[in-house]
Amino acid sequence: MFASTSTIGSNAKRAREANGFSQANIAEILSVDQSFISKFENGDRSMQSDVLERLANLYGYKASTFQHQDGLPEQRIKTAYRPSGITEDDMKTLHDIKRIAMNLFFMTELAGSIGYRCEQ
Repeated sequence: MFASTSTIGSNAKRAREANGFSQANIAEILSVDQSFISKFENGDRSMQSDVLERLANLYGYKASTFQHQDGLPEQRIKTAYRPSGITEDDMKTLHDIKRIAMNLFFMTELAGSIGYRCEQ
């Protein structure tokens, strides 16, 4: 069952706020207009799956997490930084780092489900 655009947008807004980003920050990294982010978070617009995946990576979630009816679970990846004065290059770097970490979580879960044991 797919979640409504308002649920997905609302969860994305919570994730953005929890990360300390402005709509303008997110619009810049996704190469969209700030009004698109506003309409998306309000449930008035949907977002293409590839863009939603990039957004989820930036926030440290799987894209499917935004579909949760009961809000967002605790973030798997937390970072500490000052969001004020953050540049587009900084945002891209944060996105890439979190994407790598999310891929590591996925591979660890996959290895566990097929019988491999990952030592930590």
